[in-house]
Amino acid sequence: MSEPRLGPYRLIRKLSQGGMGAVYEGFHDAVERPVAIKVLRPDFAQNPDFVTRFFNEAKAANRIGHPSIVQIFDCGRLTDGTAYIVMELLDGETVGSRMRKLGGRVPLLQTLAIARQVANALAAAHAKNIVHREAYVISTVCFHVGHFGPQRRRNKPCPLTVPAAASSALTSH
Repeated sequence: MSEPRLGPYRLIRKLSQGGMGAVYEGFHDAVERPVAIKVLRPDFAQNPDFVTRFFNEAKAANRIGHPSIVQIFDCGRLTDGTAYIVMELLDGETVGSRMRKLGGRVPLLQTLAIARQVANALAAAHAKNIVHREAYVISTVCFHVGHFGPQRRRNKPCPLTVPAAASSALTSH
């Protein structure tokens, strides 16, 4: 049996489920790229306002162009109406997961480093006249590069997975 597909993307596994949809680990075979694919729930995909908000999320993330904001590669709709956003697949853990592992608390210096990067990403968004609608639910993912810290591949800052696994939409004013 072949793996399920979403257009040119092979779906490998569900990563998370949220109020507006689900995020899957996927793979684009033609360019050999692992990706994360956020799929809007079918009931929301039938509502033009939700679909517009969903695609504005992808546009806003790319307009910001900040190392702490997840990169968007593609977005679209299938013939059945399925709306999706394809983004970089992040390898790490959420701050919530890290907190659970540490018994509910992240050490102060790590917390401050994460908060600084979140603030810098939000400042970059605001500089482009983009306001995050629900900043308290931003999904922050931390990566390991030899040690725990808000690190990303090639030692870049911690990305906010704004369109990925947990999120609300970015909208421009």
